[in-house]
Amino acid sequence: MTKSNCVIIAGAGPVGSITALALSRQGIPVLQFETDKETPTAHRAATTHSSTLDLLDSVGMTPVIIEQGLKAQYFQYRYRETNEVFAEFDFGRLVGETNHPYAVQLEQHKTVAIAQDMLKAFPDFALRREHKIVAIDNGADQVRVVTETPDGARQDWSGRYVIGCDGGRSFVRKSQEIDFPGFTWEERFIIVATLFDFEKADNYRYRNYIADSEQWCSVFKIPGPDGKGMWRNLFPVMGSEPEEVVTSDDWIRARYDYCFPYARDTAIVHRNLYTVHQRVAAAFRKGRAMLAGDAAHINNPLGGMGMNSGIGDGLNLAEKVGKVWRGEADESIFDRYDRQRRPLAQKYVQAQSIQNKETLQAKDKAAANARFEELRRTAEDPKRHKAFLMNSSLITMAREAAAIA
Repeated sequence: MTKSNCVIIAGAGPVGSITALALSRQGIPVLQFETDKETPTAHRAATTHSSTLDLLDSVGMTPVIIEQGLKAQYFQYRYRETNEVFAEFDFGRLVGETNHPYAVQLEQHKTVAIAQDMLKAFPDFALRREHKIVAIDNGADQVRVVTETPDGARQDWSGRYVIGCDGGRSFVRKSQEIDFPGFTWEERFIIVATLFDFEKADNYRYRNYIADSEQWCSVFKIPGPDGKGMWRNLFPVMGSEPEEVVTSDDWIRARYDYCFPYARDTAIVHRNLYTVHQRVAAAFRKGRAMLAGDAAHINNPLGGMGMNSGIGDGLNLAEKVGKVWRGEADESIFDRYDRQRRPLAQKYVQAQSIQNKETLQAKDKAAANARFEELRRTAEDPKRHKAFLMNSSLITMAREAAAIA
């Protein structure tokens, strides 16, 4: 790798690491910078959809993800008050549309570890941790990046392109003065992890949504630290109570008492409180700087849209960089990346995640019942059932993107 003949990637999360792998497999030198000393293990994204599994076949990751994860063929919607299942969806309906008619539950940091382990085979790949990008010069012929380490030392780097995979607060996006319109949800979200076995207690699937006008929530199973299984609950946090209150045992146990009275004595293994936004960048490309994943679009976590659409961004962009690198296309192909990914992030990722939230939390009883009845009818009708899954697993989005010239 020469000093300037490489692609620079900001961020070593799932999108950055998988994009790096896709580029490296094409023989393209990659220099990746990450501010964290180690990959964070906080509970965040954990669902890999069938469309993403299909994409990850191209970089060899899918078999390992399936081996380490939990196959989730079904997901349910339940009433909080009665715990009755009013709609269940079966990814098996997607046979013939995907090579993987199921989702896989695997923690985000494990997906990152798989990609980073595979990247060790490529001598022209380098990951530099604890390197914070503090300046970017987006030039006509190359991009110059300045990094800073914890001791205050600064260093200059240059490459042909920089790809911002550096999250919702992306420095790459801000440095290029790309607007990030959208909104912030009034409520915060808290993820709570427990070893209580919801499947054994009441036949929960690996993915479940609990609808209620006062306190909706979700229930997901993940492999956990030892691979033997752990369950996550996601609760909305209304109001302005301080973090120390809403992360306390008393506050969390009150949520369990309301939503899962049979699990009220379970041990709380982990808790993570965060603010949620719905935003899409005004452009995914500016000169030699490109955006992917949360740097380009962020949304609420219901439905597993964020990480999956971000991986789709990264693999789409890596394919185009490869074509330019080999002389098969000129740099105008990067405008096609923007056309393919940005409008569809709004049409599918934003719309679907907002709809998921509104379905679970409808305040007006009549409106709530209408939403629940519509979801029940969708699940019972074979054609609508399949169409719902095609959208929620992002297959429709992937196909529509591929058709955009």
